[in-house]
Order: sequence, then C-alpha cells, then structure tokens
Amino acid sequence: MTRRSVWLLALAACLGTRVHAEDPAPKTDFVPEIAKAAAAQGNAAFARKDITAARRAYERVLELAPDNLLGLVNLGVVEFTAGNRERAEELLKKAIQIRIETPPAWLTLGIIYMDGERYDEALAALSQAVVLDPRNSRARNYLGVVIGRKGWIDGAQSELRRAVELDPTYSDAQYNLAAFYLEEKPPAIELARRHYYRAVELGAAPDPGIEKVLNSTPPKH
Repeated sequence: MTRRSVWLLALAACLGTRVHAEDPAPKTDFVPEIAKAAAAQGNAAFARKDITAARRAYERVLELAPDNLLGLVNLGVVEFTAGNRERAEELLKKAIQIRIETPPAWLTLGIIYMDGERYDEALAALSQAVVLDPRNSRARNYLGVVIGRKGWIDGAQSELRRAVELDPTYSDAQYNLAAFYLEEKPPAIELARRHYYRAVELGAAPDPGIEKVLNSTPPKH
C-alpha cells in the first residue's frame, strides 16, 4: 500500500526538526552551535540525495555532540535510506535510551520495522510515536497501515481517518484509507472512491487495481 520511496520521504521530514517544541529545550534536543554547520550540510546533502555526504556530515555532528538526539535520528534516517537497517536501528535505539520521549526516533523505528515486516515491533514503536505526538499525521498513517496489515481493518481505518483529519492534503493517508475501505466485507466502495480520487488529486500515482474495482461499481448519485 505504501512504497519504500514514500516512507523515505516521511523519514526526510525528521531531518532538521526539533524533538520537542517546549521551551526551554534540553541540550540534546537541538544542534549546538559547534555542530550547526555540519547539520546544515547534512540536511542539504540528504535533500539532493547525496547519502555519502549526508552520512559524513551527521557523523561530524555526533563527533562534536555525541548525545545529540537530532544527530542520532538523522543519521539513522540516512543509514536506513542507504540500506543499513541494523545500523539505523542501533542509532535510533540509542536516541531513545538517551530520552524515551523522542517521537521522531519512534516513528523512524516503526517505519524500519514495517519495511522489514516486523509488524509487532512496528506496532509498538508507532503506537509510542502516536502517544508522544498525537497530532502527527505521518505517525497515524503508518500506525494505521501496520494495524491493517495485522488484520484489524476497523482499527486501521480509525487511525487513517485521524491522519486525514489532521492533514487533509496528505495523499498517502487518503490512498491508504481508500485501500482499507476496499478491504471491508463488503467493500465500502463510495468511501473508497472519495478518498482514492482525492489522493490522486493530491499527487498519488493512479492504481489500476483500485480503479478496476471502483469502475466496476457506478458512482451513486
């Protein structure tokens, strides 16, 4: 339902973000002055898909500030993007050990576990991300997908509806909600139609399989 490339876009949203919005911020929640240049270089390199340069820059951040949460999370994102799942998991778990209330680390771990079809671990990590950051539409989206993959269709729909409520322009949540409406018995065709075509309007790639199902049942007027 959700492609790896889309997951990486969600991970990219972690880069450069604060771990907490509260002030005053604990010292691990932000990039200290001595490491800001390296962090900016890492963000820029990741944006242009230069993984080697991004890794080098974030490693420099951690050389200067070994317990910096954003450095750990961002390097974890880079390592996962590069296919180094074990290293990414190690970095993200270290961030959580430093401070358990680190939503981007939990979100990224959940996506990594989902990518590896480790659904129980993904469920635990993404649930924690939602508890810590309940208005994060991405966390709600991925939690909904994992819940659905475990066969709990009602729960999946609930989380995905919440994701759409939080961000109506979130095409992946719109698409995923449509797909899970089609998994009802019988399928909720009209609800699926509404969210699927909204997702396409927002930029999601058309899905021939879904369109075949939708086109087999004329819209109700």
